This record gives sequence, structure tokens and C-alpha cells, in this order.
Amino acid sequence: MLRGFEGMCRLLLPIRILAVLMALLVQPALAQPLPVSAPARLAAVDAASLPADAQAAIAASIAAWTRLGALPGGRWLLVNIPAFEISLMDGPRKLASWRAIIGKPKTPTPIFTGSTSAVILNPWWDVPASIVAESVGRMVARRPQEAARKGYVRQGDHYRQAPGPDNQLGQMKLEFHNAHSIGIHDTPSRALFARDRRALSHGCIRVDDPLGFAAALLGPPTSRDSLATLVATNRSTQRLPLPAAMPVIVGYFTADVGDDGRLRLHEDIYRRAAAGAHGSGSESGACAA
Repeated sequence: MLRGFEGMCRLLLPIRILAVLMALLVQPALAQPLPVSAPARLAAVDAASLPADAQAAIAASIAAWTRLGALPGGRWLLVNIPAFEISLMDGPRKLASWRAIIGKPKTPTPIFTGSTSAVILNPWWDVPASIVAESVGRMVARRPQEAARKGYVRQGDHYRQAPGPDNQLGQMKLEFHNAHSIGIHDTPSRALFARDRRALSHGCIRVDDPLGFAAALLGPPTSRDSLATLVATNRSTQRLPLPAAMPVIVGYFTADVGDDGRLRLHEDIYRRAAAGAHGSGSESGACAA
């Protein structure tokens, strides 16, 4: 039956996509108990029977984890760019995951490490110069009423957007310390999270269920509902410190193993694996979150 299915697929699908699909069909679950850490799970996969693309993805992802060195202890955040996913970790264990939007291939999200220390509710957006040149500066100059309605303010050569329903950071952003001016934040365009392929931003990382995400980072007694009430009843910008600063790893792993023991393969969205740059990168973002 599998051979018949494979024959039908060859008529309809490109070979690269077919290889990934067949790998998912034939990959058995790993023996229980599963290794805890992501690299250990990948190393436990019997890759010999898998297509070459799957083997390459596993090898490149293990190499990317190896280059990171020792993983943080305690709670930290992992962004996996090809998976369009951000996860809250505790040591090697994944506590929860959320869908993410990452940079377009023309404005890719870089690979880097940073840290976050607070949740910012009702944030202002400092518009980066590239986006001012692309659209916002022209709007402010030519359509000032529209710009004012959307909350844009010009202060000399500096452009900002006030908190509100049109704010490009949405209701929440993280106070995120990194060398690339990349942000992790909400978005007013929530419908985009329904897409499977979510390489849609200028490089920043947008997170689904932003208040639930923020509540998970802040911990009890904070909840999604309590944050929603705070946002609705106090429109000013508010800074809520995390219990402790939290490391953030933004990585590029085209293979991982889920809690069910199944191998997951992700599209090499930026062609980094093909270029031999899997797990490294130096691009700068244009988000200024």
C-alpha cells in the first residue's frame, strides 16, 4: 500500500517535498522513555533508512545544537525559525509552545542569543529607519490625518507609533536585549497565524496568543485574563518585570523530535542548510521593537 501511495505522490509532488513526506510516513516512534534534550532526541533517530534530505536535516540540526554549547539551566525561550515556533523551556524540557511569525526570505530573522527581562503592555513602537523610508515617512508627510489616526508621531527625524489598535507591536512586547534590534511581540494582524508558512515579517518575531504567552513567562498568579483586564482598563504603557532574566536562543533547526517521538522536518526557509550556514547567521533586523 505504501508503494502505491508513493507512486501516486510522484505524479503530484516535487521530489524534495515527496522525500520529506515519505520520511514522515515511515519514521517510527523512538523508544520510550524519550531523551529529554532536543539534540539527544535527534541523535537517537535511526536515520539510516531515511531519505538523504532527512538525514542531512538531522545532521545539520545536531551540528547547530553542538555549536550552541551548553544549554541554559532554568527557564529560557527557544525560537526555531524553520518551525515558525517559540517555546518556553525549563532546562532541556519544553513546557509550552506558540506559533510564531518570522522574517521574510528577503528580510530574514537572524540566528543569535539574547535575554528578556520584562513584559511591556501597550508598547510604543520606535519605527526603524528602513520602514520609515519604505512607507511610514511618506504616510506622515502626504497623509497626515491617516498617520495621526494610526498613532504615528514624528519627533525630528524619529518616528514612533503610540499604543492602540493599529500599533504594529500589538498589545505586548518583550523587553528583549540583543544586538540585532529584533523584537518578540504581538501583532494586530492575528489572522496571519492561521497560515502554515509564516515567513512574513521584516525580521522580528511575532507570537500568537500574546497575553497567554506573557502570562506563562510571568508565572502565577498572572493569567491571560488578568493581563487582558490590565490592557483594557489601563491604556498607558506598563512594564511587568519577569521573576528573573530569561535567556533567549533564536536558532535554525530543520529537524526535531516531538514529545510523541516522531521526527519533524521543516522547510529550509532561508536555504541556510543548502548554503552550509545551518545554525549560524549575522543578518541585522529592521524591527526596532
